[in-house]
Amino acid sequence: MSSRRWLILIVLAGAMLRLFPIWFGLPYLRARPDEDMSIAIAYRMLSGDLHPRFFHWPSLTFYIFAALYWCACAIKGAFSLEAGLSQTEQIVIGRIFVACAGTATLAVVYSIGRRVRDDVTGLIAAALLAVAMLHVRESHFAMTDVIMTLLVTASLAVLLHGVDEQETARRARLFAAAGFLGGLAASTKYTAAAVLAAVAAAHILALRRPWRTAVSWPVWQPSLAYALCFACGFGMATPYALLDFAAFKEGMLFNVRHMSEGHAVPLGRGFKYHPTYSLPYGMGPTAYAAGLAGVLVLAFRYRRHGFILLSFVAALYLSLGPGRTVFFRYVLPLVPVLCVAAAIAIRDAADWLGPQLRVSRTAAAGGLICVVGIPGLVNSIWFDSLLARTDSRVLAGWWLESRLQPTDTLYDDGGVYVVLDLSRAAFRRSLFDPASNSFSEGAAQTPEWLILYESPVKAYASTRLELRDLARREYELVQTVRATRGRQRSAVYDLQDAFFMPLWGFWTVERPGPTIRLYRRKPPS
Repeated sequence: MSSRRWLILIVLAGAMLRLFPIWFGLPYLRARPDEDMSIAIAYRMLSGDLHPRFFHWPSLTFYIFAALYWCACAIKGAFSLEAGLSQTEQIVIGRIFVACAGTATLAVVYSIGRRVRDDVTGLIAAALLAVAMLHVRESHFAMTDVIMTLLVTASLAVLLHGVDEQETARRARLFAAAGFLGGLAASTKYTAAAVLAAVAAAHILALRRPWRTAVSWPVWQPSLAYALCFACGFGMATPYALLDFAAFKEGMLFNVRHMSEGHAVPLGRGFKYHPTYSLPYGMGPTAYAAGLAGVLVLAFRYRRHGFILLSFVAALYLSLGPGRTVFFRYVLPLVPVLCVAAAIAIRDAADWLGPQLRVSRTAAAGGLICVVGIPGLVNSIWFDSLLARTDSRVLAGWWLESRLQPTDTLYDDGGVYVVLDLSRAAFRRSLFDPASNSFSEGAAQTPEWLILYESPVKAYASTRLELRDLARREYELVQTVRATRGRQRSAVYDLQDAFFMPLWGFWTVERPGPTIRLYRRKPPS
């Protein structure tokens, strides 16, 4: 019961970190890139057409969101309210579900740690995941990665249970359940298919017996049940992979090209980038170091479970390593396993350190947990508190809307993820031609208003030199909405991702979004 109470406290704390502030960025609809894609496809399915017509991602997330939207519309209709959902409502509903999926992952990680070693290990692993910065961050977004991580982790947990089961029929059922969960995970994001390496490892362990026994049906039945249910899980959740195979194939080829060619800015290959940036800053340096130490302990002291878990880790890492598209979120499924490894390292270190320092093993473990986990906790709280502030794009839009006149012309230098939402104001937009260095009004006329952006994420928010020179010569700065401050180089951003919050270095951040400068043309002298 004591372990259960601790687990409830950890899950509640993890839920708070993930659900606050679920409304971030709104009413700006592109505060998190790609959310608009996932909710648009899901909401379109309410018309009755379940074909996603989009295979860059598998389909399970779309179907989950569509089911949630259908329920929300039914509830609104029952109270005689407007039956449809606004885009803001769609985003919030999707985010709440993802935050709940992220919270549920804590309990699954506890079960893995408990099975590998004991209850305390499970609690430490759940606590480390509860404050892991990358998992906290991604759990705020109406996207695929956290749902996929939950399903992958659940598949691994059930598979470990099946490996430990001695009764043949029950063992086969557990393998089948693990396979179905794995198929659902791959139907959420294709890279989750790396979980197949875990069942391959489990089967190798089963083959370590006399030859006549190794080729018997009871040995092969669990793995075959896993494979069959994996295929069923994927096929049921992404049925149009077969029904429209040509489109599915095109989407898969796009993913291969996208991974190999890179995205936005060159950052090198995943083999180097993920272990030196994505995971250290995604987990926190101390938790990552403990995780690496725990990997060695898993490999040599808990060989049976460790072989299965680390086979998945190796398979996913090898699939991501050659790629030049290295979004931090790609390695999210590795974080729960590394949290289990870190918990094992903490337990073993406490068992050794306690007698050395003449303190109890509990006290030693508590001190190590603080050293390993507090950086993640501090960063997660800091991230949430900053994310709750009004986005710079919202503030700039509010300020400008009240000042625009129907006769005004405006040029917004922002791309799709930073351009201000001025849909409630009347004005005329200008276009800029870099080749001729002129605006659509002609060389003799420049727009009344000029909006320029700046951010450490330069691929999505930076200003061309000619526009900076023009602003200095012909415009006056009338408003600045600052998002960053101080030494911005000390912050660690996902530079390929148009999300304007770092994973490390929050002391350089004032609010979400890029820094925005609004200029007005000087009156004629």
